Amino acid sequence: MAFDSSPPSNVTGLFDIYTYFDSAADGFFFMGVIIALFFIVMIKLFYRTENVGQAFAAASFISMIASILLRTVGLVGNTFMIIWILTTAGGAVWIHYENSKFN
Repeated sequence: MAFDSSPPSNVTGLFDIYTYFDSAADGFFFMGVIIALFFIVMIKLFYRTENVGQAFAAASFISMIASILLRTVGLVGNTFMIIWILTTAGGAVWIHYENSKFN
């Protein structure tokens, strides 16, 4: 993937730099950041709670909030945000199933 490595001359602020990072990575920069955030939070919460369902639900919720915030400023697409919303819903169903199974 070849691209112009020189930064654009019209960078005036931090948002323009983030937009340049995202365009240089073909729109995958912030998707990768959110996916990395998901795995970091999930692993950390798994070691703290030792419950995969809770760790998955909490990590997907945090990733959903991050994707919604990045979507409001236009740094990720609608599809990516919807995937995290569905993942969070799946985590909620998983927790509900675990809670109803042990009661």
